[in-house]
This record gives sequence, C-alpha cells and structure tokens, in this order.
Amino acid sequence: MKIFLFNPKPNPKPGLGKPGLGFLFLFIVVSVGAQPSWQSKDYIKKAFFEIAYKNEYNQELKVDKLRRWEKSIHYKVDYFKFPAVLEIAENMIDNHFKDLSDITALPIAKSNENPNFRVILTKRTHYKEAIDKYTDSKIKNLDTESNCLLSFKYLYYQIVGATVIIPVDHTMKYGLLPACIVEELTQAMGLPNDSDWVNPSVANDKSVLDLLTGLDYLMLKILYDRRLAVGMGVKQSGAIIDEILLDFEQQNLIKNAISKARKLRLSQQLELF
Repeated sequence: MKIFLFNPKPNPKPGLGKPGLGFLFLFIVVSVGAQPSWQSKDYIKKAFFEIAYKNEYNQELKVDKLRRWEKSIHYKVDYFKFPAVLEIAENMIDNHFKDLSDITALPIAKSNENPNFRVILTKRTHYKEAIDKYTDSKIKNLDTESNCLLSFKYLYYQIVGATVIIPVDHTMKYGLLPACIVEELTQAMGLPNDSDWVNPSVANDKSVLDLLTGLDYLMLKILYDRRLAVGMGVKQSGAIIDEILLDFEQQNLIKNAISKARKLRLSQQLELF
C-alpha cells in the first residue's frame, strides 16, 4: 500500500516572504503553575488517535491500524536537477533524523547503499518532473498545490519505504524549509494525518510551528513504545496507551515534554539563525 501526503499550506503571495532563509518561531507562555490543556492525558490520547490512525488525503482507505517502521531507516539525500549540494538543508535533515532516532529508539542512519528513505531536493521548475519520477501519485496539480510532499509505502502496516520531495528554492524563499523537513520526515515515521484541532503540533497546517512541539514529542514516543504493535486497531491500543501515558506522567515526561523538544538538535541549530 502506498500513501501520498503533501504540505498543503497556501503558497505565499509574492511580497509576503523575504528572500533567503527565514524562520518563524512561536513561543507559548503560560502562567506559573498552569498546565496547558494539551498536557492532559485524554487530550494526548485523542490527538494520537487523530494523527496516527487517520490520513487526510486518503480517507477512502479507512486505515485504522497502527503503522510504523519496524526495521532500521537508511536514508539518502538526492538532488534532482539541482546544481549544487545544499549543506544547510542536508544539515537540517541529518539533525532531524538524529532527533527522530533519539525519540523513537529506531536506528536511523545515512547511507548510499540500498536506502529505504529518500529525500529529494529539487527546484520549483522541476518539482512536477521529480514527483512523476520518484512517486506513482495520480493526484492532479500536486506540484502547484503543495510546498513539499511525502510518499510512503507499507506492507501489513509496517512502513517499508518513503520518499520526500522538497523544491528547496521555493521553500527557502518563503521560509518554509524547516517546516517541510520537520513535518514530512515526522509524518513518515507513522503519524501521517494533519488536523486543525491538534495543537500545538507540526501536524496542524494552520499553525506557524516549524519545529517539533512537546505534543509531537509525546506522540512519537507513544507510537514507538514496544507495548504497541504494528496493525493494532484503536480498540486494541486504547488501554495500552492509557498505561503508557500513566507511565509518562509518573516519569514527569508530559510535564517536561516542552523542554525536551526545545533541546532537540534541530531546535538548537535553528536558534543560531
């Protein structure tokens, strides 16, 4: 089974974005002693079900089974009709994969031999051609209605391959490069859905968040907890997730999730800009 996802945020109108690499950071301030609503166990569980079990662009598939990688990810960054190596993009990709590996405990390594995860960097003018070359997508106007995209395939609900395509000149011009890297690589781990009510999260396309939030951190931890198994349905996983969240609460992981997310490599890297 193959699934196609894309970042559907409206393309910025000329003049709204500054040329070059720009980033927008959102800091959430709460009163001392107050717990943000998303830190309730019920909210986290509901958000996880929404993001892990659904798929915004393939609702007809009615997938209600847990999907994730069971074997190591070997990723490669390729350039499609792009004139030079873009170190800043590769560094972001490398750092985010390291963060994802640390969070999930899934081995992830850069490799030129038999990669099962490809990140294709191209130019906007070659975006459609890259989509046609590297995916089997039949979605019309995908190149004009997306800023970047993800295609992944799974076998018996085990994710076995993924491809991310990013038109880097476009995303850098409008400050979307970090958002594309973080959202698409994170979704490829097995959190494919977008939702306007799940917040704060990179899975919320109406937000301005470029980096993993505390909620994203917790959803990834839940997804790769070994008490859950690939192919589990919502009813099967519900009680297990309650147990996982209780453990998180007792370990202060929910309370400290924001600080955990802010200490990730990519967050630290982008603070330098």
